[in-house]
Amino acid sequence: MKGKQKLSPEKRREMLDELEDVCREGQAENEPEEEESFLRHFLPIRSHYRILEPDILLMIGDKGAGKSELFRALTYEAGRRALTDMARQLGRNVLDLKQIHWMVGFQTSGTDFPPPLVMRELARKHGPGDMQLFWLALLMRVLLLAKVLPEGRLTGGLHKELFDGSWPLEKWVDNLQQQQGLVFGIMDELDNRMRRDNRYVFVIYDELDRVGAEDWEALQQMLRGLVQLWAIYSRRWRRLRPKLFLRRDLYDRTPSFGPDIAKIAASKAEIVWDVQEFYGVLMKRLLNSGARLRPLLDQALPPHTDAGPLGKLPVVSSAEDYRRAVERLFGPYMGSDPRKGFTFNWIPNHLKDGRGRIYPRPLLRLVAEAARMEIPQLRGQETGALVHHTALRGALDQVSEFRVQELQEEFPWIRTMQAALKKRPFLVPENREEVEAALAKIPWEKGKRPPFKAGRELLEFLFELGITQLRRDGRVDVGDLYLRGLGLKRKGGVARPRSA
Repeated sequence: MKGKQKLSPEKRREMLDELEDVCREGQAENEPEEEESFLRHFLPIRSHYRILEPDILLMIGDKGAGKSELFRALTYEAGRRALTDMARQLGRNVLDLKQIHWMVGFQTSGTDFPPPLVMRELARKHGPGDMQLFWLALLMRVLLLAKVLPEGRLTGGLHKELFDGSWPLEKWVDNLQQQQGLVFGIMDELDNRMRRDNRYVFVIYDELDRVGAEDWEALQQMLRGLVQLWAIYSRRWRRLRPKLFLRRDLYDRTPSFGPDIAKIAASKAEIVWDVQEFYGVLMKRLLNSGARLRPLLDQALPPHTDAGPLGKLPVVSSAEDYRRAVERLFGPYMGSDPRKGFTFNWIPNHLKDGRGRIYPRPLLRLVAEAARMEIPQLRGQETGALVHHTALRGALDQVSEFRVQELQEEFPWIRTMQAALKKRPFLVPENREEVEAALAKIPWEKGKRPPFKAGRELLEFLFELGITQLRRDGRVDVGDLYLRGLGLKRKGGVARPRSA
């Protein structure tokens, strides 16, 4: 590599420590960042701007695609303003912020919404029709809390029950059933008032999948009720607009929602990442932090602009504009020459899932782990990079372990599948029939089964999730993002360095 960086061991360790810290900060979901730090790390991408359109009702994304990050940005005034300003800079015609009243319709964080256990119990006893009434009651509570609706209109104790801290959800459904005419009259009046004032109410729903992570049937009932509510009334209330953040695999199972999902499917947007945006997350963090890394990166970092609360924002025309910085950090090749692959291409290629999608969180985890593994040996000086390619390869295993753990939060049955595969692993790629047979033998625990138990159906579901992929020759493969985490190995594979 031309222009090798002559850095002392002490300086290299300082830089590696900082690189690890920059990439780890804000990655733990149980340690949420403060607003200022969160916005400095948040990178708006092109698909995010669709959420500002009144007629976009569904925002679809995979686990780790950044649904919750976008959701959180929308809960901050500074985040909404930044998204609106940037959308206009790109020539998009978006509403003025003063026209929109944003509010949270549901999330599991905090105590403003019913606990998931209480909601699951309700869903086990009621069909989608009653669950529509539950979601309508919850919407009334949200609108009353935000003072968008005047108090004193509800009768029969419903108003009191909506704010009862014991969450009497059964009473919500029963009382609203008796007051439907009154409630719809109130909602119609609100929508008409919004039309006259040329204003909108955007109600955003996140973390819906966490309501029934271990109970597919209850989750199905809960989501069907919500989808049915808005499939019917989003056409009646044109100024009251839902924004449902939904995991892709749940959306893909449209038969589970009945025909109603099709009525709003045309009003969806998807959160997808290209390579430019993928690397942009890392570069934005380096621009807004990384003071100790400046001697190494200053001439390689991309140009940027000051985006106010969002901090420094990269200004590039293509992913290639990030290549110099990536090569300063990790070297140009995954070996001594191009035969082992170009690092810039190797990273996204080895972090993509079975459907070819890439996510920013595995990238940040890869860089953090690689920096940690580099510190004891400091081999990067051999190539002039900060991090040696062997540390990147070794970190890939840790990313895979972490990714599988992440999925277990929302798919608890993956833990059982992982344990079974580690006991009886097979090499990939493998014949489809062999994989189906292995999946069919898994001893599922009661209450922790996947939605599809049979080997063939479960494998199809794993294809949908991007955990497995079907090769052109008909064999089943598992990419590096999931390979080590599931305890599997590749045929003819070469052992990678283990973590320190």
